[in-house]
Amino acid sequence: MATKGRTNLAGQVRGGGTNLPVLLHDTRAFVASPTGVQVIDLATGRTLGEETTSGEVLRSDAEGYTLPPVLAGGEVLTPFLVKTPASGTYAAGAVVEVVAVATVAPYKATWRTTVKLPEWARQSNKVTVAAVGAQDGRAVVTVAGDGNAVSYGLDTASHSLRWTQPGLKAAAVGTGMVTGLLDGEPLTPVPVGVDLATGTEKWRGEKTYAAVMEGAGPSTVRISGQRPDGSKADRLLNVSGGQVRAEMPPGLGSMNCTFDKAQTLVCAHAFAVAAVDPTSGQLLWSLKDGEGDRKPPKVTAVWHGRVYGRGAGGPVALDARTGADMPTKPEAAPLLVNAYAGMVLEDNRLSSYPAGG
Repeated sequence: MATKGRTNLAGQVRGGGTNLPVLLHDTRAFVASPTGVQVIDLATGRTLGEETTSGEVLRSDAEGYTLPPVLAGGEVLTPFLVKTPASGTYAAGAVVEVVAVATVAPYKATWRTTVKLPEWARQSNKVTVAAVGAQDGRAVVTVAGDGNAVSYGLDTASHSLRWTQPGLKAAAVGTGMVTGLLDGEPLTPVPVGVDLATGTEKWRGEKTYAAVMEGAGPSTVRISGQRPDGSKADRLLNVSGGQVRAEMPPGLGSMNCTFDKAQTLVCAHAFAVAAVDPTSGQLLWSLKDGEGDRKPPKVTAVWHGRVYGRGAGGPVALDARTGADMPTKPEAAPLLVNAYAGMVLEDNRLSSYPAGG
């Protein structure tokens, strides 16, 4: 990544939490907040378009719970949690409003739709909404909070609700399936796969205490937690049928892993970085504090065979398959990357840098 031509997007980004609420698409950034979505030109920082919710947001303090939009063909979908006021004999409630914005000028909303939320969502203090993914004319939105969850399947052509799965916190969309965790016993959800088109459950795995599920590739998810017999679970599942592809290498249970959108799963925490083949579960390489001459960087992003981060001597880039330092040292450590630009957060200011180097 080269820093020449950087564009400051300060003031354009709100929210974030552990996920920057930004989707990069070509030379544009779609930036979500609890109340709307902006389209930013990555080359100039200029706002090209902006859409807002049609009503009052459910939680005005939801800055840290805003998640990225998703791409659905030629549109970007952003979900919002919106209040519905009391009217006549109808009590106040809440809906999830999905706003679709075109990926081409003039970057206006092409459609909107709303889905009524259950009462627990209106009352929750920590409710979040996520656009999990979109494929084959369907988009999946999940709402979760205070131990409850619900997932919705939307038709992106008719803009209508096709299915509802109470209790499902969807984690990944791929190969015609939606994979997630279904509410079960307290703190012990069950991994399930449902058909993307119909919402029909296709497979169910074993219940897992304190389960965490994350996407690990186009047809793979990772699930970790504790099995009913008390042993630790950390495995890769095939989303089509729920079969175990492979066990994760030992020692990675505390690490969050990110698929590089090519062929590698990169796992990291404060003191270690490792890479895993998501098909075989093979450990490709690892760097740990106190082992050898190399120090693990603080990973900021992974994309198409590269691992970006901050090392002892500044920004670094590693080969995702081998762990070797890339020959060209980057000038910045991006949080998001695509073929055109990288996004860097410095002193709470988000900047765009042209890709290269």
